[in-house]
Amino acid sequence: MRFGIYLLAIVLVAFYAHASKEDGAPAVGDKAPNFTLKDADDQAHSLKKLRGKIVFLILGNRKIRKEDDKWAAAFQKDFGDREGIIAYIIADMRSVPGFVPKGFIKRQLRKNKPPVTLLLDWKGEVHKTYRTDKKKPNLYLVAPNGSIVFHAKSDFDEKTREMLKTAISEIEPSAKEKLPE
Repeated sequence: MRFGIYLLAIVLVAFYAHASKEDGAPAVGDKAPNFTLKDADDQAHSLKKLRGKIVFLILGNRKIRKEDDKWAAAFQKDFGDREGIIAYIIADMRSVPGFVPKGFIKRQLRKNKPPVTLLLDWKGEVHKTYRTDKKKPNLYLVAPNGSIVFHAKSDFDEKTREMLKTAISEIEPSAKEKLPE
């Protein structure tokens, strides 16, 4: 049974990697494109500075925020207590009307915090680089060495969640080795 689950995970990861290559998005095996974005408290977060950690990225927009939050909540439940593993929601803010002040949005986000840190991609640069699907959360798992080890475009579902957990369990020992004591 366990072999069947691993085989299914490998087939699905290969399928998603092939689909990613076709649309120009970063794929499994590629180095994750670096970015630096700020959260609602104006703290900068850089993917490059997180080398040595496992990083789960949930790229979405305000229309799919509930799905993004489901992924973030599941991640926190599964891995929130583990050192060396971190998650971010990266919000594509291009759809926010220009007359809405950024300060207002940041205040609302501080009042209604998502399950993980939410980074604000005001110009959509990260979403352009990652070639995101606007209708579904775009999920990327970045290994401690900066390479992408999992990618899916998926609303929250248990099958994809299990594939993510498998991918994390396969790289987690290497993350522990690279973390300072």
